Amino acid sequence: MPSSIEELVNELGTISSQPNASRPSSYHALIKAILNSPTSGYGPHQLQIATSTYLQNAVFNDLNSTGGGLIVGRQVLTNFEAEIAKIVSDHRLNDRMDEAEDGSAPAITDPEVRRKVLEDALEKLQPRVLSFEEQASALRSQLSDLLESEEDWVEAARVLQAIPLDSGHRTVSDQFKLKMYMRIVRLLLEGDDPVGADVYLKRASMVLHNVPGVIGSGSFSDASKMEITNQEGSDEDQERRMKELEEAKVLGLQFKLCQARIYDAQRRFSEASVRYHELSYVAEIDEGERNMMLSAAVTASILSPAGPQRSRILATLIRDERTHSLPQHTILSKVFLEHIIRPHEIQAFEKLLAPHQVARLASNSSAAVMAASSSSTTTDDTEMESSPSLNRPKASTRHAPSTVLDRAMIEHNLLSASRLYSNITLSGLGSLLDLSPQGAEETARRMIVQGRLKAWIDQVGSSTGGVLFFVDQDRKSETGLVAGGLGNSGPGGEAQPSSGSLGAGVEGAGGSGGSGDGIEGLWDSVAADLDSKWTKRWDSQISRAAGSLEDVCQKLGKHGVVAGRAKTPPASVSAA
Repeated sequence: MPSSIEELVNELGTISSQPNASRPSSYHALIKAILNSPTSGYGPHQLQIATSTYLQNAVFNDLNSTGGGLIVGRQVLTNFEAEIAKIVSDHRLNDRMDEAEDGSAPAITDPEVRRKVLEDALEKLQPRVLSFEEQASALRSQLSDLLESEEDWVEAARVLQAIPLDSGHRTVSDQFKLKMYMRIVRLLLEGDDPVGADVYLKRASMVLHNVPGVIGSGSFSDASKMEITNQEGSDEDQERRMKELEEAKVLGLQFKLCQARIYDAQRRFSEASVRYHELSYVAEIDEGERNMMLSAAVTASILSPAGPQRSRILATLIRDERTHSLPQHTILSKVFLEHIIRPHEIQAFEKLLAPHQVARLASNSSAAVMAASSSSTTTDDTEMESSPSLNRPKASTRHAPSTVLDRAMIEHNLLSASRLYSNITLSGLGSLLDLSPQGAEETARRMIVQGRLKAWIDQVGSSTGGVLFFVDQDRKSETGLVAGGLGNSGPGGEAQPSSGSLGAGVEGAGGSGGSGDGIEGLWDSVAADLDSKWTKRWDSQISRAAGSLEDVCQKLGKHGVVAGRAKTPPASVSAA
């Protein structure tokens, strides 16, 4: 082994004068001695200079990078990358920490030194990357492994993104492309970049169907294994095919998992819940990871937009016996049964969520503008709510949900209200949802437009600022009261007070406990509400009935009959 850079340059010059057939082995022996030298012989800085000099004279000189010598340069660079990987692997296998302390371990085993050596090699390789594409891919893959071990996820993904997979200078299999794409996707997800991960996941989907063994239930059938066994070839070829199929199976599972994680990060919780639930049944995955996926499926289903699709997902999960042992089972059952979710239950569920699942939402200005425009108008409902005799809660000033969880719970409680009431004023709905009347109207309108809520809003025919009417609901009372008069039962089977009035009395839906005074106040509120809301419509009906009666009287008058008496009594009447 040369003891100085001058000796190294002289030895490289001597090797360059040898025939092409013998140069690769001589170069390999030289770099092996340099890389395996202990830190006491070649320090980190000296090793970096030595490897740089070696690559410049053994690979990137005109003799070994052009013409017939290009084969030599490719072989030398391949041996260089393989030797680094072998030394690091042997060092990790032996785990000789004492050697690192006394300086007997090679300097290349230091992650920082190895990173600088690989980055320098790639920098020198860049101008000639078309001639060394395969070797550049191997070096980038090794550098990405190093960065991944240091949890530098985004930089590791960036290194892999520079690997040319669609180049016309070499043939790249679809399985290798899929492997690189999935590795990049996983790294970007770990680096909290779901947008970039989605781009490469779509690229992976383009080659997914071209890789045998990826599409399927997650496990290979006996027929597939038998087909490989019956194929002609040596035992090594059959073993290689089996490994390729096993790798393809793993890639298929990775694709589904990454797809679920991307859906989750993009707040497409319905799709994420379905993917997570499918993966929780794959036997090849460890039981602990399957439980994590089942838990993720339950969480995503609860955060899904309230509507028929979420109801189907919830029904599937609630029938899964494994969900009974999850910490989310209580809120899962209440969401499935369409009960009102209380604030303390939301706070307990929030502790189980990931940061992106409680991220803040962009402010919705439309409801705020509506609130500002109507701030000078005082409705009957607001007057009733301010009355001390009814003990109504103060109207909320929030115009829109603030977080992802907040939006999911508000939409769920609105859908639950549609099962409790026939109709409700917007101010009462706002009190139930902890929103302003304008914010409650905005939420209801959005769900109606999206087809997730069957209802309609009356803004003109009401003197209370608007009424939300629910349609196609099973009810036993036309007055809007819940069957039984008190509403849904809370945890433990205790009846929770619930106002089924057409508007203002909604504190029972979110309150606790009930008393005789509360029920009497409820009925008083119902009576006052009915009297104020339907008086105009009753007057209109009476007016139409009176008009119809007047028409009948006029027709009878034309036939000589006046309502109540006749001008000339008929003969039969006189005789009687």
